[in-house]
Amino acid sequence: MTLALAGLAEFGGGLLVAAGLFTLFGAAILILTMIVAIASVHAKNGFWSTAGGYEYNLLLIAVSVGLILSGAGALL
Repeated sequence: MTLALAGLAEFGGGLLVAAGLFTLFGAAILILTMIVAIASVHAKNGFWSTAGGYEYNLLLIAVSVGLILSGAGALL
């Protein structure tokens, strides 16, 4: 059940960001999902993603924070 909710949150947040609708909300959903993924799965494996660590999750958080700070941009 938890895995399905995490997958749905990640898919929904990514869809909102990709569509440009409620971009700030979508990026916030992605940040929260990655924080939970780090805390529950990846933290025990260390930093490097080759060892199952949280490196890639941190990158996704950084990109989402950058998107929140810069905004979605113009439509055309």
